[in-house]
Amino acid sequence: MLYLKAQELSQIQDVFNANPLQEEAEIDQFYQDATEARTGDAYSGFVEKMDLLLEDSRYSLIHKLFIGHAGVGKTTELYRLKHRAEEKNFLTCMGRCDIDLDSGDIEYTDVLFYILDLLVNKASFERLKISDKVVKKIENYWNSSTELTRTISMQGETELSIGAGTERGIANVIRLLANVKAILKNSAESKREIRTQIEPRSSELIHQIKEVINEVRNQLQEKGRPEIPFVILDGLDKIPLTQARKIFQENGSRFQDLPIHLLVTFPISLSYTPEYKDIQVWFPNPEKLPMIKIRNWQQGAYQEGYTEGVDTVKAIIGKRADLSLFAEEALQELIYYTGGYIRDLFRCICEAALRARLRKSSVIELEDARKALAVLESDINGRYGDELIGKMEDIYNGNKHVSSSEEITVLLQNGAVLEYNGTRWCDLHPLVEKWLVENNKISG
Repeated sequence: MLYLKAQELSQIQDVFNANPLQEEAEIDQFYQDATEARTGDAYSGFVEKMDLLLEDSRYSLIHKLFIGHAGVGKTTELYRLKHRAEEKNFLTCMGRCDIDLDSGDIEYTDVLFYILDLLVNKASFERLKISDKVVKKIENYWNSSTELTRTISMQGETELSIGAGTERGIANVIRLLANVKAILKNSAESKREIRTQIEPRSSELIHQIKEVINEVRNQLQEKGRPEIPFVILDGLDKIPLTQARKIFQENGSRFQDLPIHLLVTFPISLSYTPEYKDIQVWFPNPEKLPMIKIRNWQQGAYQEGYTEGVDTVKAIIGKRADLSLFAEEALQELIYYTGGYIRDLFRCICEAALRARLRKSSVIELEDARKALAVLESDINGRYGDELIGKMEDIYNGNKHVSSSEEITVLLQNGAVLEYNGTRWCDLHPLVEKWLVENNKISG
């Protein structure tokens, strides 16, 4: 794939799709640093800090939460971090729980299994040996009962491309784990059976993971590489809050026992609940990726002349497309009314580009932008009920400190309220504010 910026509207859909930047080539082409516009501090970049933390943590373990709104750019940052860690020779595993597992129905045992699966596959890929003894233990665990064996075998053998030179024993384990993963993603009934069998024996599962890690660490040390594996789990920020509480609060200690560096995404709305303090016992010193500020709230008022956020978002757009494709007033409205929320911005740019093309225009005009924003406005303002308007009016009138109320939890979860700076400052999504004011739902 060629990573080129759009020079005409017919190329907009490709360069402004919602997928995260993954490969180093597309990151080099399209990535724009937004640290200062997000946090107010140029020396607080998430990837840069984590890079140094990994380098300095030779013996201590890093177990961290990574928090931010869905669509703010977390996955792109995680891929950047993955590449940095690999450059420093870390054994790095990155898993997408929202893709490989069923993010609508996930338990802590599913996550533990997934960590085992990631480590075994990565070790095999890098030609690190897992002893026959450990391989046999893994096989015996997943074939420990007739019901469990029958459930897994009913899935059928998953089609896999096993690397040349992979030993037969580990190849069998990789296939077995792939079958289990397919069940956890796709089969509700079989998933229940697996969980029934595995949950009482979760300590054995943790022990398997530790044994794999120990064997891998010994070989990494012999090769002069950093010996602590680094596991990144993306997508856990998208799971239902009830399940997130079970994973992170009720069973957080299970993950603390794992001798790895572990970074996991986490629902932003759960970070504003009383349980958050308890969760930090297992995952201390969390990291946040805030929105890009389009307006800057300081000492009870919006800062006059603040342009850092708008300039940063314009630079992000300019990385992907020639700015001459946008009428200046159209570009300004798209940036302002999406509030620094990159996913919303890209969605509206794509919608506006299609409308402009239907008009046979080579430029996105103001009316195209406004029509695209109107579609998003209708969507966002359908996500909350009248019972939350009082809280939104409170925010509109200047109470922008994020509380741990249930109302804030819901509003953050549905994107009607956005967090900025990572310091408990929030604001209404600009299209929510616009709709509430125009329809006389709130007053200043």
